[in-house]
Formats: sequence, structure tokens, C-alpha cells
Amino acid sequence: MTFPCKLLRVLLVEDSQDDADLVLLELNEGGFDVVCKRVETEAAMRDALPGGNWDIVISDFNLPGFSARAALTVLRDADADIPFVIVSGCIGEESAVALMKEGASDFVMKDKLARLVPVIVRELQDATVRREHRQALDALRANEKLLHGITSALGEGVLVLDDCRRLIFMNPEAERLLGWTACELSGLEVHRIIHSLNQDGTPLPESACGGLGMLTGGGVCRTEDDVFWRKDGSPMPVSFVATPIMEGDKAVASVIAFQDISQRKQAEWDLLESSKQLRELTTHLQTVREEERTRIARELHDELGQMLTGIKLDAGWLINQLPKEQPEVLQKADDLNKLIDETLDAMRRTAADLRPVMLDDLGLAAAVEWLTEQFAERTGGGIRLVMSREPWDDNLRPEVATAAFRIVQECLTNITRHADAKQVLISLKCQDGSLSLLVSDDGQGISAADDRKRDSYGVIGMRERAHGLGGTLSLSSIPGEGTTVEVVIPTGSADFSGELQ
Repeated sequence: MTFPCKLLRVLLVEDSQDDADLVLLELNEGGFDVVCKRVETEAAMRDALPGGNWDIVISDFNLPGFSARAALTVLRDADADIPFVIVSGCIGEESAVALMKEGASDFVMKDKLARLVPVIVRELQDATVRREHRQALDALRANEKLLHGITSALGEGVLVLDDCRRLIFMNPEAERLLGWTACELSGLEVHRIIHSLNQDGTPLPESACGGLGMLTGGGVCRTEDDVFWRKDGSPMPVSFVATPIMEGDKAVASVIAFQDISQRKQAEWDLLESSKQLRELTTHLQTVREEERTRIARELHDELGQMLTGIKLDAGWLINQLPKEQPEVLQKADDLNKLIDETLDAMRRTAADLRPVMLDDLGLAAAVEWLTEQFAERTGGGIRLVMSREPWDDNLRPEVATAAFRIVQECLTNITRHADAKQVLISLKCQDGSLSLLVSDDGQGISAADDRKRDSYGVIGMRERAHGLGGTLSLSSIPGEGTTVEVVIPTGSADFSGELQ
């Protein structure tokens, strides 16, 4: 059987050059102009599949270190719809059936190569049918997508006005939304009926209506927040797009597609209300946490501190009572006394970390100075820290002082971990009824790749502390030049709106 000369791109999985030559000879005699690449290993086949645009894969059944089953797996992994034909000198019926179930197209015995060309012709025809079927499905999906787009567009209200601004078309959705029928408004200037008032009920002149202005000025008018008025006199929040229909340089009509955004407006209001409640809850939780920290710190300092001090005094008394001729006992007692001192120091550090006593007793400025001293100790003096507090007022509300202290604490923690800075500037000012706080370093700043740090939990926590008290927080950074955090918090009454920033 011969076949009209046709280019055939063959990926041949075969370890024997003689057997490969026999297969190619059979294909040439069958009328194919063959382009062939022979591979013997899985790696070679994986390299050859991409970009080869192969028409068919012909594989020997068993190769050293490779097999038809493995080759079929490689083809499936490549997700390529290419006919796979096995040509073998020995293959059992069970193996052949199993491979057919796994996706092999057919198998041909090497002593019956005359079957090869008809098998290939059939498989190429089947592949063509499958390809055309896929193309038809793709075209059908594209048409379905287009139909879906048109259907979605028809879900909006559509008004068509002539060049005299009179209604010439109104779709059913527009009738449903506005309460008017097309017959009632046909030939009328609809602007005077549905768009003559602003959202507050004041008159809207035609010159301020973008949907009409584009009839003379051209271009497309898009409005995300406007209002149309229904037949019953109720306002309907809308977004709309007005597009002119042009003939030459003249707009002969306009199409206005609009949507009712009442639900969106309600959702926005609900979101604002929810955000306000969430912020109030966050502020409350921070207040509760600070109160709990204060309570624990005071209990550590007052109760546990007193107990440890009493233990130290008793230990000192016992040491004085011990006989001098027992040095080992005296040494153990002295070690115990030192351990009590270390425990007292650890307790005081823990209490100070939870809530510095001086924040309540001496005020924010003193607490920040203590914090800077701790910072200098942790960094070994490697970072120069400059602090200023002019003008200053120590009579800050406790919640303002606490928020500012925690923000400075977080800033210094971030500088220690990430900034690699040489100098840090802290500025505190009380003026015009607000506390102004600035923390600036000359470190590596925030690179473009690490810009997400602007929204890290630490920054979010600082921002929420400021916003929770009616204040603002801004973060600016230049890669290689440092980072600056600026905070402004009102120092007056705690009764504020706490609007979103």
C-alpha cells in the first residue's frame, strides 16, 4: 500500500541502527518523506519532545535501560497528543494489550513491517480528527465566552439617546431599574426626568452632565458614583458609561450603560462600620493587654520582689550563723545568695520589659530615655542614638504615652534586627494639641524587593496604635539611606472619631 508523499516527522525510540534503517525504509517506500530523530534513553526522549512538532512516536518494545512502557510514560508526562506505535520483534499478547490500555495506539511486529504504513496512515487520520475536534471545541468555548459577555452586558440598564438628547431605545433592565417604560420615555429628554438632580437633591444643569456633554465634546464619559431618579421619586446610586456613536466627526447618538450600585454603596458603608468596630476592638484589646502587663509587672515588683528580698535577708542571716570551720557549706550558702541576687535582677528586667515603672511614675520622656539606654546596652554602643524632646509636656494621657512608648520600642527592635544603622534620631514634641514622634535611622532602608515590610505585622501594629487614638503614622524609606517613622497623636480628650486612614 502506498500513500501520497507527505512529510512525516518521526521520533524513533530504538537502540539498533539496523532496525531503525528498516523502519525508515518501510516508511519511505510507503510514500512518506521522513524526518527522523532516533533516541535510546529516557533523558534523550525528554529532550527531544519539546519543540520537535513530531507527527508520530515509534518505539521498540525493549531497550537496554529503557522500554516502550517508559517511553509511553514520558509521552504522557509531556501531555502531547502524538500517536505512539510499538514496533517489536517479540511482544506478548498480554503486554501488548496492557500497553494499548495505557495509551499505545497500536503495535507492529518487526517481521510484519508491511502493516506499519497503514497503521501510521490510520493514526495520522485519527490524530487529525482529534485535532479538528479540539479546535472546534476551542471555537465553541470562544463563542460561549462571547455570548456570556454579551449576556452580562445586557444585564445593565441601557439607554440610547439621539443627537437631540431624546430617548430612542431603552432595554428591559433599564425599565426595571428606573420604573419607567420605554413607551413612557420615548422621544423625551431623559436627562430632565432621571438625571436633573444631584445626590443631595439640588438641581444638576445639563452642562454638568457628562453623559450629555460627550454628545458635543466627544470622548467617553465614565462615572463611578452618581445618582438617577426613579419614577417613584426615589434616588438610585449608579455607575455609568456614556459612549458616543460617531458618523465622521459628529456624534449622532450616545449609548449610556448603567448599573445600580445600591448594594455596593451599602457594602462600602458596612465595611467602614466594620472597620471602625474592628479598630475599636483592637484599641480595647491593646488597652486590656497593657493593663494586664501593668498588673503582672507590679505583682512581680511588689510581691515577688518583696518575697525574694526577704529570702535574701534570711539567707544572709543563715550565712552569719554558719560555723567558719565548714568552708564547703559557707561556699554553698554564698552561691545561694548570689543566685537570689540574679533572680532579683531577672525579675526586675522582666517587670521592666512588661511595663517600665517609670512610664507611669516619671512619664513618657523618661521611659523613652530608659529604653534608649537599654538599646545602647544591647547594641554594645555600636549605634549612636540622639534624642530630643522640645517643646515637651509631661501631662500626657496614659493611653497616649503608652502608645508612643510601644511605637518607639517596636522601631528600635526593627532597627536592631534589620537596619544595620550607625545613628538613630528620636524626636518627641508636644505642640498644637498633638504629640509628634519621629524615629529615623541611617541604615539600609527598605529595598524594592522588601517593600512588603511596609505592611508587616510590626508596622500594622504601630499604625493601629496611632489610628486607635485618632492619630496617623507614616513610614518613608530610601534604599541605602535609612527609614523614618513619623507619628502624630492628639493629646486632648480620648473622645475621637477614629476615622480610617
